Amino acid sequence: MFGLKKYRFLENTFFFGTTSLVLAIAGQVFAQTPLLQPSAQAQHGAVSKVTITGNKTVTNDAILKLMSIKKGMNLTPSAVTKDIKSIFATSYFQDVKFDLGENGELIVSVVEKPTIHDILYEGFDIVSSSSLKDKIITKKYTIVDEKKLSQDLRTIEQAYIEKGYYLAKALYALKSTNSGSVNVVFQIKENTPIEVRKVNLLGNEYFSDFELQTFMATKPISWNSVLTSSGLFRDEYVAADQQNITYYYRDNGYAESTVVAPISRLAKNKKDISVSFFIEEGERFNIGTVKITGDLIDTEDNIKNKLLLKEDQIYRISKFNSDMKSLKVIYGDQGYAFTYVYPTFNIDRVKKLYNINYNITKGEKAYIRNITIEGNVKTRDNVIRRAIKISEGQLFNATNIEKSKANIERLGFFEVVQLIQEPDQANNSVDIKVLIKEKSTGSLSASLGASPDTNGSSGLTFFIQGQYQERNLIGKAYGVGANIQVSPSPRGNGSFNYTLGLNFTNPSIYDGPWSFGVNTSFSKNEQAITSSSSIDQVYITQETKTAGVSVGREIIENLRFYLGYSISETLTNPSVPLTQKFYSSGTTEKISQTLTYDNTDNYANPTSGIYLSGTNSFGFELFKGQYKFGSMSALTAYYIPVNFSDNFRTNFRIAFQPKYVYQIDKKNSVPYWERLTLGNSYYMKGYSGPGEALTTTAQVAISPLTGQTSTFTIGGNRSFYGVLEYFVPIIPQAGLRLVTFGEAGSVLDDYEKFSMDKVKYDVGFGFRWTTPIAPFRFEWAFPIENGNIGKAHFIFSIGSDSFNNNM
Repeated sequence: MFGLKKYRFLENTFFFGTTSLVLAIAGQVFAQTPLLQPSAQAQHGAVSKVTITGNKTVTNDAILKLMSIKKGMNLTPSAVTKDIKSIFATSYFQDVKFDLGENGELIVSVVEKPTIHDILYEGFDIVSSSSLKDKIITKKYTIVDEKKLSQDLRTIEQAYIEKGYYLAKALYALKSTNSGSVNVVFQIKENTPIEVRKVNLLGNEYFSDFELQTFMATKPISWNSVLTSSGLFRDEYVAADQQNITYYYRDNGYAESTVVAPISRLAKNKKDISVSFFIEEGERFNIGTVKITGDLIDTEDNIKNKLLLKEDQIYRISKFNSDMKSLKVIYGDQGYAFTYVYPTFNIDRVKKLYNINYNITKGEKAYIRNITIEGNVKTRDNVIRRAIKISEGQLFNATNIEKSKANIERLGFFEVVQLIQEPDQANNSVDIKVLIKEKSTGSLSASLGASPDTNGSSGLTFFIQGQYQERNLIGKAYGVGANIQVSPSPRGNGSFNYTLGLNFTNPSIYDGPWSFGVNTSFSKNEQAITSSSSIDQVYITQETKTAGVSVGREIIENLRFYLGYSISETLTNPSVPLTQKFYSSGTTEKISQTLTYDNTDNYANPTSGIYLSGTNSFGFELFKGQYKFGSMSALTAYYIPVNFSDNFRTNFRIAFQPKYVYQIDKKNSVPYWERLTLGNSYYMKGYSGPGEALTTTAQVAISPLTGQTSTFTIGGNRSFYGVLEYFVPIIPQAGLRLVTFGEAGSVLDDYEKFSMDKVKYDVGFGFRWTTPIAPFRFEWAFPIENGNIGKAHFIFSIGSDSFNNNM
């Protein structure tokens, strides 16, 4: 044996196997024979051939390309070392051996690392394995790579840190399979999370601990931590609180306040931690003078009147930031896209005043050059472009760019909308890039549910609901929908009530201001029409077929007018002989005119803005119409956001809706089915049980022979409804919100005068869950009678969460 040399490499604490170099020269023994002469060594050490053995996945060519040793070259220790390291650097092999035979053939023997057959997870409770699969870079059917596995362990531990589990320890194991591959098993020892036991606020004199802690994310563990997910230590929460406290002070006049880097102390048990924030409040400042200098496009006073910071007011950083943006918008609306605002502060520490000077350089006017759209996989470009209030070649306008972003968001088709300005100052132009991320706009659902039946013997009413809704059909913003509802008749005779509806809308015909919609529905509804105090219930069955069409046009921004026509055929069948008023059947034709104003932030689920609507319609005799009557309704809905932070946004919803139906001539009374009631899943939910609806009654003879009468519900000709709701996000990522509400309503007969004692009230709470399948509502409503709260009514429904759409 001429020589033997072994190499072992240690990298990232993992051994990549053993390597050996054996240079065998027949008939020579290194210990007994003197070294060959240099010329002889070169002759016998030359490589005549390179042979690769043992590889299964990696090709010969791939290995040869990694080597510097080629046929005809002489072997040197440095060349061998270099090539071994090069082969190992690929992370594909666990053993490499070089052998040089008598004939100069270099045999490279490799042992590949095993292939991954599957990736398994053990012990994952706090963090689900499904949430990790996209983050793990180790993949099935690839060769084991210890570097990637080490990185994956850090990824897993980081996911636990984000949940407050700083002591979690991740490991992995390789388990062989019968096929020779391995399964990678990630294992986790979760341990217990680190809990915040105490939060210390030091140095605060003006604001109390309680006031500061109301908006802080770092909170001590408490009884409600399970519900709020507070009380667990997280680095990002502490860092955010440092910024939040500083901002809060600077927004209340303490312009120079700072919060020193917080100190966290881990207890000896490694389970509890205390966090201390050191606050330097500084002095409180008011605004002295506000000046605007430089390139003025209007008088200084006119510009200053548009700013929020005023002289002698408390300095607030939020208003300062808003004023900086406002100045950019003021100039941007005149085409000055490259305006530069440079603020300077002259501080009077004796009088504690901040004197602010905004020096403005307006630059040149700019024009919109290109508008590009990226990220829309489904939605057509034209649908997005018609929501954009700017166009190529127009003068730059900052307000219209913001309006364009809001309009695209209002469509409700996208999770993320960004309008990025790409300025080209040299050419006085700006490119606008619209970046969007789409979300699901279609839903298909079916459900079986039950709700309490206050009059039924079983105590429950079962129902079936199914719904299909698509708000962006084939990416053209077409709206299509189908729904079906089936429930047992309250009569208890084995029959069913049902409703089937279909609709289609095109919100913009040829990308213009006109819209179009059609709908049709079929229903059978059997209901009690005698009051709950009646001894013998009387039921009436109505079968209705309806079809309608409408066209609309945008008059000005956010204001639209609709003109609709509908025809319906109604067949009634009472359980006992009744007067023509209840027994009448026939065809109703209606023409309706609707005016709406909608500047809410989202059509499907608004949280801010106002929605106004007024509708007038009348029945007439044109083709098959048999009734003449009129109806009017109005709706006012305000959405008021209350944002405690960027991640915790709540809102109020206040709405009022009056309705009125009336006769056009004395010969034609208002059909029974057109009269007004309140008490269902959307309006006056506390009166949604059988026989509880808000309506008007009359004494009706049910036996012509005996003259026996009963109290019948006949519906009113006027109704008033109002609601106050407050929404609190519980799991924003899942679209789950808590809602509390109070409702008030009244229904009046034709000549009845309104008075407050005729108004009914209810209160309640529930959950609104906007899922990719459909919006769900789970609510409990309690009627209020004579100051007392009545029994709960459970409401479950599937459908739009927008009050505007439900009206």
